[in-house]
Amino acid sequence: MKKSLFFIFCCLLTTKVFAQNHRLSGKVLSAANNEPIGYAAVLLTEQSDSTKRNGALTSHNGDFLLKDLKNAKYQLKISALGYKTIVKPIEINGKDLALGTLTMSEDAVSLKEINVTGQQANVKIKADTIEYNAGAFKTQPNAAVEELLKKLPGVEIDRDGNILVQGQKVSRLTVDGKDFFGTDPKTATKNLPADAIAKVQVIDSKTQEAKATGIDDGQREKVLNLTIKEDKKRGWFGNANLYGGTTDRYNGYLSANHFNKNLQFAILGMSNNVSNSSFQFEDLNSFTGGNIGNIFAPPAGGSFSVSVNNGRTTIGGSGVFDNSAIGEVTTHSGGLNYSNSWGKNNKLAISGSYFTYFSKGIGNRISSIQDINQDDVLRTQEALNRNSDNEAHRFNFKLEYHPDSLTDITFRPNVILNYTRNMNIKNFNSNFDAAGKNNDGNQYFNQKSSTPALFGEFSALRRFGKGSISLRLNGTQNTYNTNWTNKSLINAYTNGVQDAKTIDQLADQENVAKTYTANLNYMRQLNKKWSANVGYIYNQSVVDAQQFTLDYNDVTARYEIVVPDLSNSIDNKNWLQAARFGLIHTRTQWTYNFGFGLQETGLDATTYNVLGNSTNHLDKKYYNILPRLSINFKNKANHTIQLNYNSSVNLPSVTDLQPVQNNTNPLYQRMGNPNLAAAKNHRMSINFNTFSADNNKYWNGYFLINYAFDDIGNSVSYVDGVQYVQPKNVDGNYFIRTGTFFGQPTKIKGLRMGYGLNLFMSHTSSFISAEKNITNRYNVGPNTNFSYDIDNKLNTGIYLGVQYSRVNNSLPAAIDNKYFSFFNNAVLSWEFVKNLRISAELQHNGTAGRADGFNNHVFLLNAGLEQYLMQRKITLAIRGFDILNQNTNIDRIVNASRMEDVRFNTVTRYFYFSLNYKISRAGATTTRSNPRNTVG
Repeated sequence: MKKSLFFIFCCLLTTKVFAQNHRLSGKVLSAANNEPIGYAAVLLTEQSDSTKRNGALTSHNGDFLLKDLKNAKYQLKISALGYKTIVKPIEINGKDLALGTLTMSEDAVSLKEINVTGQQANVKIKADTIEYNAGAFKTQPNAAVEELLKKLPGVEIDRDGNILVQGQKVSRLTVDGKDFFGTDPKTATKNLPADAIAKVQVIDSKTQEAKATGIDDGQREKVLNLTIKEDKKRGWFGNANLYGGTTDRYNGYLSANHFNKNLQFAILGMSNNVSNSSFQFEDLNSFTGGNIGNIFAPPAGGSFSVSVNNGRTTIGGSGVFDNSAIGEVTTHSGGLNYSNSWGKNNKLAISGSYFTYFSKGIGNRISSIQDINQDDVLRTQEALNRNSDNEAHRFNFKLEYHPDSLTDITFRPNVILNYTRNMNIKNFNSNFDAAGKNNDGNQYFNQKSSTPALFGEFSALRRFGKGSISLRLNGTQNTYNTNWTNKSLINAYTNGVQDAKTIDQLADQENVAKTYTANLNYMRQLNKKWSANVGYIYNQSVVDAQQFTLDYNDVTARYEIVVPDLSNSIDNKNWLQAARFGLIHTRTQWTYNFGFGLQETGLDATTYNVLGNSTNHLDKKYYNILPRLSINFKNKANHTIQLNYNSSVNLPSVTDLQPVQNNTNPLYQRMGNPNLAAAKNHRMSINFNTFSADNNKYWNGYFLINYAFDDIGNSVSYVDGVQYVQPKNVDGNYFIRTGTFFGQPTKIKGLRMGYGLNLFMSHTSSFISAEKNITNRYNVGPNTNFSYDIDNKLNTGIYLGVQYSRVNNSLPAAIDNKYFSFFNNAVLSWEFVKNLRISAELQHNGTAGRADGFNNHVFLLNAGLEQYLMQRKITLAIRGFDILNQNTNIDRIVNASRMEDVRFNTVTRYFYFSLNYKISRAGATTTRSNPRNTVG
């Protein structure tokens, strides 16, 4: 196969070399003032065959260049906004042709957009929108929108499925201007069929506040809007897929969509036992309607962490997804999405969705852990078996009412219900490098949790004269109920003497957090260039948290002995109120937005023991001046620069404050610190982007730095072989992220390439046995990608990426770690006979420099053969997963005092037969009024 592909590629190159590849160039100027006319449409058509065309756009300097032209007679047509079209015959005869300067006379009719027709392309460029005609970009049968996007000039899909336009990440996706299953782009791109899309619009959208008030603050977000073909707007379309294979593997999938005038209705369904869980980070973001912070943040609204390892997401501190399923996972999930609007100009609009999932995981995990001690290194080996059950339900609703053109009213409630159960059986042993054996033992841990959460928001905005006033009210309630049985045996070794300790406990924990926010904002246009805003915000969070732990009584055979050190309750109230002031200065290419806030932050917390007596009381207030600055630049050549600076104050969470010991991990026990101060962060970011519409080149880069005062680090101590961890305030923590990306088509038709480089570095402090340890971490990773497409017959792509990681610690006993990670991928899809296609994907994940047994080079090969029937409505396929039988799941987790290499069990080689049915529309074509556009 490799030799065949190489032969085809060489033939194409040979054809290219011997082809007649003459050039046509010229420059287009205005006849009125001799100024260049940018983005004029240049179309060259063969006189002998009008189907053979070549096209381009003039650059912002008015220049154009058409390549790879054969000897022939042509008709040249140049058209531009507000100018009379130029039509003239030309002839290419054995050499390049330079037309020199061409002038265009002004036309009485002024058009609002530029039409560009090129070779297999159809694009419209407006002030803030690039619009692609989807029909001009061919995709495979049954392909999802994601495959269509990969073919659009300036659009890329990275290895994680994120959408990049001109090198910038798309933050939101809509269908006909309406949200589709929340705001996450991947839900639509992976489920909507490509052949249902009429146009793809890439919009540099203003912020919601700027669109509502009419005052441009210079901020932009990349929004992707998909418009549905008229013949798809009545009836149903989508895909249904079912497959079964060896080792009892199965997978079923359904995506069905219904449109009727302003109505949208969609169904998603999935059931499989191949560990194809829908809950990776982007899916969680979609599941929460883009409100991960509102739903999964810890009870008091404190800080929380989101980490993604091998596609699996852990939300630290949430108590919801901390114990996710591992190993081989069976998943059943599905959802419904509905939206409709009524009245003139869609006066009333309603949308809602319901999503649910059930998963069961049977997994085992082997861990190799290095922990830094003051003068030694502790190495731990763990083997864990886990049975997990998860159930979740998400309800989302949104009502928009526009009684007149000056008033917007929105009501949005959300409900999430989550239930988890994890049963763990763990065996462990640990040794110090110098001191020798430390401990060994085992643990049985069985935990059940329920986490209902409610969220509601009401907002109203009224525009008048040159200003506007807006009010936003919202409230949340997060409840975390959990209970667990914890049985463990730890054999601690001191100077060769064994000391056995046992734990047999039952614990209950309940945290109820209620948060209320009121935000009032007034904006006014002062003149053509200046506007001002004044705002006030009040936020209050009330948390009741308690933990009650009982020891097992051997006499009565019941859990009834209270453990005081593991039982207490806390009442916590924190609030902030802030007055905010700002000015916006808008120029032709520059926008300056600057201001400051006067903020009071308060904390009132009381801790009680099991007898109800107060053991600790905190009453703190913080006063801060918080400046902010935003500078934005954009010119007609699509060059943009954005600089943002802001500061914030973050109170510690209840988990960090509550002075109760958590011994769910017998070797790593954590206790809160009621004396923590609020963390202060200063963050600055710079982004730049260039994009050339005439040759589809782009270059972008970013730089982000965050510096913290009174940040929260860890203080770690070792007692009888057990680590005791407590949060502690530290100064000087910072991290830096920077990167750059470049992409362009090549001279070889159908071949595109891109390059990228990312750099991350951080400086964090912790305390090991009361001695300060500074950890400096560095990650640097270049990557490159190539794609080669010949119509819809041959599609190939290669992604090459490597990351070098280094971790340095200041303590002399700490081992400096350095290792490489490799991410490579190659794909091929070739319809070598009509209606018969072969496809293959080879993925290489490799590591070097890890602990013994955790370095790996895995080659995951998936391949198959597809047969299309019934005008490609039915696809029959036979495929193989992990044909080389090398699939593994290995990860490395690093923090300030710990490094852990982890290996999970996972799904390995199997073969399967699949049937895919393309759901076609039913019903007559109809004309549909445009809904109120939420992205324009």
